Amino acid sequence: MPSRRAVLATLSSAAMAAAGLAVAASTASAAVPNVGPVSAPDGDRLVQEAQAVIVAPRRRRRVCWWRRGRRVCAWR
Repeated sequence: MPSRRAVLATLSSAAMAAAGLAVAASTASAAVPNVGPVSAPDGDRLVQEAQAVIVAPRRRRRVCWWRRGRRVCAWR
């Protein structure tokens, strides 16, 4: 006979799977399938080009602080 913890784990896993299927089913029915060319006939592009954003790298420094009575140092 399985333990109570094993039975509860199985039931909770089944409940999570059922909830996931319910959400996935409602999302799938709400999604409109778009089959066709990448650009629509009226010239509206459905796919946009990505814009590259270049961010300067941040400087890291070694910082020390006290935690639970001990000194801790790390890169921040």
